Amino acid sequence: MKSRAIVFESPFKVDVRQFELQPIGENEVLVQTHYSTVSPGTELRTLAGKEQTADPFPLVPGYSTVGEVVEVGRNVKGLKTGTMAFVRGCRSLQPGLGCSWGGHAAHLIAPQEEVFILPEKADPQKSTLAVLLATALHGTDLVNARIREQIAVVGLGLVGQLCSRLLKLAGANVVATDLVPLRRKIARNAGISVVFDEHNLSAAFATHFPHGAEAVVDATGSSRALKGSLSLLREQPREDPCGGHVSALDGAIIGAFDRLRKESHLHNRWHGPRLIAQGSYADPIQINYHDLFDSEVKFIVPRVHELKDIHRALELLVEPSLSLDGLISETHPVSGAPQCYQRLMDHPGDLITLCFDWTLK
Repeated sequence: MKSRAIVFESPFKVDVRQFELQPIGENEVLVQTHYSTVSPGTELRTLAGKEQTADPFPLVPGYSTVGEVVEVGRNVKGLKTGTMAFVRGCRSLQPGLGCSWGGHAAHLIAPQEEVFILPEKADPQKSTLAVLLATALHGTDLVNARIREQIAVVGLGLVGQLCSRLLKLAGANVVATDLVPLRRKIARNAGISVVFDEHNLSAAFATHFPHGAEAVVDATGSSRALKGSLSLLREQPREDPCGGHVSALDGAIIGAFDRLRKESHLHNRWHGPRLIAQGSYADPIQINYHDLFDSEVKFIVPRVHELKDIHRALELLVEPSLSLDGLISETHPVSGAPQCYQRLMDHPGDLITLCFDWTLK
């Protein structure tokens, strides 16, 4: 059977190839793709030849795919034809064609453990964001945020947008920024407090966090930006974890509610200032030890995600309180893939990401 895939032929060269689909194995599943979404950070770095874990060129990129199960191997259990599923990549589609991670193809051949059934009522197109939502979930778990804790998110690409929404959903006091106006607008439309100062990052957050943030999520993917993100961290815990100041009534008597708020700080145990390097960084990260020493900063580098995060992300796809609106900027037929990647490279501020509709001719 003939199929097709988006192929990174060499650095900065994208094509759409046809190929002969191989038979599936006894433990494998064949999925016919409906939608696949670009993960701009990883894929553009791969296209530039800077992704250390990528296969050699030529290769099929992508790891955010939704489609229909059309064939199952004889040993596959729990999956049947006609099921809509999310797949985070597939095995190599033909000899000599790399797979990093193979998701942008009309048909995917994947082991059954990499095929996840979509929840009922899940939107197939938005469900392509499941793997990126899982990555954001894993990182926000490591933030270990308390209710009303002051958290700055720096960088509002796809993962930064998702982290902001998840942390707000968890009850944190989230304030975010990005250099790109479109990204700030999309976050603001999602109910996130947004600030911006082109020349002074600390000044941008000063109105909301005059003494600094208790945690910072850096989702820029820029090693150079980390120094600015570190400057946002506060040095000492607040007396009051709920915001405001613990004040004495009439200058002498502390009210019951104020005392409760102050005591609750001890019960909640402030974790100390934390920076979560949630972006994907191509260049080495350089940190000045003395910038972290006095504040005893925790510097956390999350892995991408774990299997449990995928399952949790799929459940969140149908959670009404978590909006994914605005994150997929446009949808295009696969034939336009070379132009789409060129646009993402040339005008990154115009889009959050792009989705390919494989049902269009």
